[in-house]
Amino acid sequence: MKPFRFEQPTRSGPVTGSSNSSHSSGGSSSGGLQPFGSLPTTRPLGQFGSSAPRRRPWLPTIIVGLALVVSLVVLLVSGGLNLLPFAHSSGTQSQSAGAGPTSAIIGHVFFLSSGQVNVSTSQGIADQVQVDLSKIPPPAPGKAYYAWLQSDDSVEGQSILLGKLALSQGTAHLLYKGDRQHTNLLAIASRFLVTEEDAATTPTVPSLDRSAWRYQAVIPNTPDPHDSEHHYSLLDHLRHLLALDPTLQKLGLPGGLDIWLFRNGQKILEWAGAARDDWNHGSTDLMHRQFIRILDYLDGIEFLGNDVPAGSPVLVDPHIGRVGLLQFNANQQPPGYLHHIGIHLEGVVQSPGSTREQASLAQQITQALNKVQSLYQQIRQVAIQLAHMNSSQLRQSAALALLDTLVKQAQDAFVGQFDPQTGELQDGVTQIHYAIERLATLDVTPLNNSSSATHA
Repeated sequence: MKPFRFEQPTRSGPVTGSSNSSHSSGGSSSGGLQPFGSLPTTRPLGQFGSSAPRRRPWLPTIIVGLALVVSLVVLLVSGGLNLLPFAHSSGTQSQSAGAGPTSAIIGHVFFLSSGQVNVSTSQGIADQVQVDLSKIPPPAPGKAYYAWLQSDDSVEGQSILLGKLALSQGTAHLLYKGDRQHTNLLAIASRFLVTEEDAATTPTVPSLDRSAWRYQAVIPNTPDPHDSEHHYSLLDHLRHLLALDPTLQKLGLPGGLDIWLFRNGQKILEWAGAARDDWNHGSTDLMHRQFIRILDYLDGIEFLGNDVPAGSPVLVDPHIGRVGLLQFNANQQPPGYLHHIGIHLEGVVQSPGSTREQASLAQQITQALNKVQSLYQQIRQVAIQLAHMNSSQLRQSAALALLDTLVKQAQDAFVGQFDPQTGELQDGVTQIHYAIERLATLDVTPLNNSSSATHA
């Protein structure tokens, strides 16, 4: 299987066309996204496990600064946007290699992101945990169930108490909102445990008596024997995507690949809207600056000089601008974000212990990545044309048509493409972002000492 198709961006050939876009501002708003009339729904990339996360507390705050841009550009698809996918469950069960029968799975643990992010840390990403369990017998009299998140080292690693599980007709739902530092929990933990202990005294660590251990879940950390270079495990691939990627870490870019795809896709949409707004005011110098910024985030600083007029300055943070979204050659270092994410999605599929649902979701994310890659290649061609226009040319209607195309393509790439037949938005960076987060789902199964236990 080849889950990611690498297509080298072309360096010639214009992209033409226009859209019936409303004018978009490059400004920002302090408010959240507001609905516009009848909202098209956002199609999730597949459905995962027996249940999807029950709540997503709020949109990541990194979207908030883009609220005005998206709210105006959204008129392109006749309505507003719903960026809160995965609200419904397919009712399917997952099964990992060697995990036993599917019927043994009694629930799932999900990592969520609060959105309290900082570009200089991995905080606010995968900093919350949601637990959804079912078919649980009541604890013994005087006892209670406690949920824990544990680090990879089961002997000396730390355990984080998520909370006491409250049962309702055999089901339990718990949202752990993280600590005050919004620590990335996936970066430090990969195991889940439920113990049955004294209800009157809250434990500080899981019981040392393993007969009190009831349910568990683990992200497999078995090295891939087919990965002759790195021997990455499923846990490694998920952490590269959502917590810390070594290549990015060396460049001082924390948080994993997914968040940088999301952040930079957001900025490209913002800059495209700002350039369209600058056209209304005749601000051609400002427009030029927006085109160069867009190309920097698409190309990366190393390749930027091939696409902009000679002598153009670097107008983005050179630290962040080191890595582009696109890939220009097979040996490119660091790889473009889209290509690099594709590599780890392939690793998820091939890793020992990955579930069928994870493999299926990874394949759907890959298909969406290919669509987004095609859109960003088109955006790049339009931005190149506009960047090479002089002030007089930028004031013409032909430039306005290209700007409308740029804004529409940037919206389609980030927010998702509108399907008029289904009325849904699908296969954008936003959908990819949440779907990658859902890859880090743990299947919870009973331990042998409680797989069929009931209490008198």
